[in-house]
Amino acid sequence: MALDFSKENGVALLGLNRPEARNALDCGILKELQDAWDEVAHDDAIRVAVLYSSLPDIFCAGMDLKTVIPILTGARPPETDSERWLQEDPQGVFRSMLRQRNWDKPVIAAVHGLCLTGGFEMVMGTDLRVASEDAVFQMRESTYAIMPTGGSNVFLPRQIPLAAAKEILVLGDNIPAGRLYEWGFLNSLVPKEGLMEEAMRMARRICDNGPLAVQGILRCIRETAEMSVEEAMAKEIEIGMPIFASEDAREGIRAFKEKRKPEYKGT
Repeated sequence: MALDFSKENGVALLGLNRPEARNALDCGILKELQDAWDEVAHDDAIRVAVLYSSLPDIFCAGMDLKTVIPILTGARPPETDSERWLQEDPQGVFRSMLRQRNWDKPVIAAVHGLCLTGGFEMVMGTDLRVASEDAVFQMRESTYAIMPTGGSNVFLPRQIPLAAAKEILVLGDNIPAGRLYEWGFLNSLVPKEGLMEEAMRMARRICDNGPLAVQGILRCIRETAEMSVEEAMAKEIEIGMPIFASEDAREGIRAFKEKRKPEYKGT
């Protein structure tokens, strides 16, 4: 197993743990990630997920091109169950890396050390991001004369200033976490020893909020991204009004009036 997966009071914890390859994403860990994301999406007890690294000095070395590309291109026959999965379902790699999502529970990335290429792209697919002060990000594909296809050409120009996105993608240089924080890509920048504490603080705060409301907000953001303002406003009402009529909404008002912590059930 190359992924540490556990659940803790509504929080799913996904820890990349492939020390022999510095958390490079091979067929095995990609399959484990897809299975874990499926569980996050379908387990009603899970309110939020935290993606982190179990290794002390690196978040992710990127895609393991030596093992994944031969399978995707058919250059060699698959030998393991995970390789057969990827050959039969090549789009699975995009679901594993959060390039494609049709579910709306929030994902928090907790990044320390090196976060390279495919690992950086996976962070782009998360909703909230915390990084330690030692974190370094890089998209180096252009230095190898290849183009990244894990979502960065689409995600980055929408998440940070256009010139900054082009700098990251075209130059291929190391980008310290401090610059990404200044550009608004990161929500928090903390000392390394406080990284998981901050990620879990955010996760617990989300767990205290109404799950239907949180998921509705994320769904609205996702579904209205390409709409006109008029269409988006109509979609917001379509998504939001049933949440106003939910039992959780009534509980929220009661708890406010009674000056107590609400007990949300997702109904």
